[in-house]
Amino acid sequence: MSTETGTPRSPAGASRPQLRSITTEGWRRGIAPLLRKELGQWWGTRQWLVQAVTWLVLINGVVGMVMLTDPSEDPVTLFLLLGMLTTAIGVVVTTQGAIVGEKQRGTAAWLMSKPISRSSFLLSKLGGYATGFWALAVALPAAVYVVESLAITGSSPGVRPLLGALALWALHVLVYLALVLALGTLFRSRGPVAAVGVGTILAGQFFGGMVPLPVVTVLPWILPDLASAVAHGDAVPVSVPLVVAANLTTVVVATGVGIWRLTRQEL
Repeated sequence: MSTETGTPRSPAGASRPQLRSITTEGWRRGIAPLLRKELGQWWGTRQWLVQAVTWLVLINGVVGMVMLTDPSEDPVTLFLLLGMLTTAIGVVVTTQGAIVGEKQRGTAAWLMSKPISRSSFLLSKLGGYATGFWALAVALPAAVYVVESLAITGSSPGVRPLLGALALWALHVLVYLALVLALGTLFRSRGPVAAVGVGTILAGQFFGGMVPLPVVTVLPWILPDLASAVAHGDAVPVSVPLVVAANLTTVVVATGVGIWRLTRQEL
């Protein structure tokens, strides 16, 4: 775990993060140093490089090969659908231990003994992981995809439609991230967190088309197809602002459940 000013030892002998003085109060108490710690784990270690290479291979590598071997395939749709599916799974795999791991190591209990709020503990993880995934799993592959498309096909998607699709992709990541973090507050092992997270993604892949449209509107399952339609400038069967608002509400509810659970359990 990366630190800001050193890595002191707890009485149990485990490494603990050194926090700075807390000046904020209420639900935001301690969020600034905790957020710096979370961002440091992404950008102060080799994790950013590992993540960048992983997503470029999984997304751009596959899309580039398809563009070279099958010109009839729609590259924009492939890029968005493949990217959104793999990043959703990547969120579950990467963050399944974000809360559970800290509870098992005793780090969460140690942090909660300091003058920080439990909402800050969860929100700092949401902000840190979201920033990392948005930059390395969404923005970077999108920039490389534009270059790939120009080099292989001689054309690229329009900037505004692509940005609109990427905004939906970023929301897709945020929904699953909030879900997994909330699950981490409900369970004490990684297994159930991963099972529910991946199960939710697969349920959308296999059964999303069977769910009535008013119901699927509030779920992230509709976002990949919606992003593809936005990127092509096609008509969409639902209101995009309504879908965005509904999924943001899902993020707020999941985060609220996580905070509520943290305030009512011994870590």
